[in-house]
Amino acid sequence: MTNGFKMFLLAAEELNFSRAAERAFVTQQCLSDHIKRLEEMYHVTLFQRKPRLQLTPEGHAMLRYLSRMQALEDSMINELCDISEGVRGTINFGVSSTRGGIIIPKLIPQFQKDFPNVDVQVQLNDTKRLELQLINNKLDIFLGVDTSQHVMFNRAGVCEDSLYLVISDTLLRTYFPDTYEIRMAEFPKGADLSLFKEVPFVQGHNTSTTTYAISQFLMKYDIELKIPISASNFDILIELCQTGLYATITPCFHLIRLIQMNRMLPNEMKMHVFPIKNLNHKLNVEIITHRDAQPLLHMSTFVRMLKDFLIKENMEIERYLIRHSVSV
Repeated sequence: MTNGFKMFLLAAEELNFSRAAERAFVTQQCLSDHIKRLEEMYHVTLFQRKPRLQLTPEGHAMLRYLSRMQALEDSMINELCDISEGVRGTINFGVSSTRGGIIIPKLIPQFQKDFPNVDVQVQLNDTKRLELQLINNKLDIFLGVDTSQHVMFNRAGVCEDSLYLVISDTLLRTYFPDTYEIRMAEFPKGADLSLFKEVPFVQGHNTSTTTYAISQFLMKYDIELKIPISASNFDILIELCQTGLYATITPCFHLIRLIQMNRMLPNEMKMHVFPIKNLNHKLNVEIITHRDAQPLLHMSTFVRMLKDFLIKENMEIERYLIRHSVSV
């Protein structure tokens, strides 16, 4: 890719010539000259300069094509490295912070035993932001939840993730003192959230696909929950639930953390897991790669190992739920 194209991509990303020039280690005048030559070459205006720098429709078109060119060039470089030096390269992997905390410590060391010359760089973010990073060639692979349909995505389905209510035994006894035994027999078949309107809940931020799915369900059934705390990491939410003061709703995969914690807790502090009555929506978990990326050995192996790991962990969670008489 020519220097002019590279300068354009930096300017399009930053929408600030000064910052783009700093990243390119050139003067702002040098970067402006590159942009001007591109505009003269293609007889277009790529940037609107005032009142603030932004791409013109022609600029957006160039960005779309150059992003694909960059992805193809990156794939070519990786493939040439594979051929000439054996397996060597870098995987840029995106995942949410909670799922990443479960996956990364177990999966990546095992992967690097087989591919010691492949570096793995991890980006922790929610699905919507990971989508943009892949489209802009900042990622090679990401684990998406209810990922949007996009022409640039290759999708490998992993599983469908059900949503569950998590509540400590202490909190359950506090809000259902007279009907505790009845609820404990009833809730494993499906907890009616309309009974929990006075119970304090903690949940993820609004950018979370899980939070969006829960919000849609609550709106559909006209249920309003008390939600005094929002946090982007489920580890924080589950720690709050452990205090006996809050409940939460979580995807099935996140229950790995709860299973680990429950093993260490006395019975009176353990957290219960219940399916939610009428909540049939399941989160679609997929491994997403760029459409134009070449299927290199280390990339395809990483995808396979990731999928196998996720399926294995989901099976462990299902066994736990069945042992505790929870509908799955």
